[in-house]
Amino acid sequence: MITLNTCQLKQTYFVAQIHGDVETKKHLQNLGFVKNARVALMNRDNSNGVILIHNSRIALDNTILANIDLSQEMIGNEHFTTLSTVKPGQTALVLGIATGNTADDLNHALKRRLLDMGVTRGTRIYVRKVAPFGDPMELHVRGYELTLRKNEAEKVEVSVLEND
Repeated sequence: MITLNTCQLKQTYFVAQIHGDVETKKHLQNLGFVKNARVALMNRDNSNGVILIHNSRIALDNTILANIDLSQEMIGNEHFTTLSTVKPGQTALVLGIATGNTADDLNHALKRRLLDMGVTRGTRIYVRKVAPFGDPMELHVRGYELTLRKNEAEKVEVSVLEND
């Protein structure tokens, strides 16, 4: 398996697995290093590397980079889903908001509304409750409670975080 400290520069990879203690894993998840996250090593020297993840550049020590296993293909899709399928008690990391193929005003307004409510890339969302038929969902986002309809939650692409 390729690790982030030994991979080729400026080549796109996907995070396969993260090793290390619980605190380090949680910190890396907060930075966006979750299963199937797209990453690229942009620069490297003897002590650290600069990684491009979610359009952000992050510098990490080589000892941390050695704990991140990579693949050139996505590993399954069990953790890559939409917010509407996340179960109560689980935490998910927002990867993006899908508006579909059409650029109609309704989809644009929904995306703008979600962004205004703090549902942005890299945000952690805890699913508190889901109504009996799955609509609506009660979420904890950025320190406040948010309720979304199922059709709105289907537009939010997330990666379910392992153990929080």
